[in-house]
Amino acid sequence: MNYIIIDDEPAAIDVLKFHLNNIPFMELKTTFRDPLDALEYLQKHTVDLLFLDINMPKLSGISFPKFLQKPPLIIFTTAYSEYALESYELKAVDYLLKPIEFDRLLQAVMNAKQVLNQNKVGITTNAETSPDVSEQTVFIKSGSEFHQLPIQNIKYIESDGNYVTFHSTKRSILARYKLSEVKELLPQQFFVRIHRSYIVAIKHIETVKKHCVVIDGKEIPISSNYRECFLTIIDAISKKKNNKT
Repeated sequence: MNYIIIDDEPAAIDVLKFHLNNIPFMELKTTFRDPLDALEYLQKHTVDLLFLDINMPKLSGISFPKFLQKPPLIIFTTAYSEYALESYELKAVDYLLKPIEFDRLLQAVMNAKQVLNQNKVGITTNAETSPDVSEQTVFIKSGSEFHQLPIQNIKYIESDGNYVTFHSTKRSILARYKLSEVKELLPQQFFVRIHRSYIVAIKHIETVKKHCVVIDGKEIPISSNYRECFLTIIDAISKKKNNKT
C-alpha cells in the first residue's frame, strides 16, 4: 500500500516515516511540507493513502480533500482533538492524535488496508444512491441468506472473534465479518467505534458515562484507545445542537 505524508513539521514526518518503515506492506512515495505542492503532485499521481496534518499554513488538512476529485484514503494526524467530528464527516479512515504511538498507527493502517482490499463481497450498501440516511439500507450475508437492514435502525454492532452481531431496533443478525470491514461500510457521521469489539450508532445512545455508553439499557464499554476521540465527537455534536437552539 503506497502513501504520502503531508505535514509542515519535519519532526512529525520523521516520526511517521520511522514507524511506517516497520510495516512491510507500506511503501512511501514522497513527503510534503507544503500542502499546495502535494495538491500538484496528486494531480499527476495516484496513491492509496494520505497521512494528512490538519493545522498547516496556506491550506488546512480539513480543506485539502475538497480540492481533489477522487481523494485517496485519509488518515488525519494532528495535535488537536477538536477536529475529530469534521474528520468523520469527511469519511477519513482514522484520526490520530500526536504524539502517535506505533500500535495506534498500525491499527489505523490495518483499517486502511481492509478498505483497499474489500470488494464488498456479501455485504453491500445502497448509501451512495440514497443521500438521506432514513432511506439507506445495508445487505448482510448470514449463512446462505442476505438480510436487508435500514441503517437508521442499527443500534450497535458487536464483535466476537470472526463474527459480528448487528443489533437493530427489530432484530439481531449474526454474520461472519471483521468489525473493521463493517466500519467502512457504514456512514461514519452516524456511527463511531468506541471499543475493539463495538461500533455504536450515535443517534441510539441514551447516556454517555465515564467508561461506557448506554443503549437500550445495555452498558457498552468505551476503551481507552477510543475514548478521547469519541468524547470529542460527542462534545462537538452537543455544541452544534446548542448553537442551533
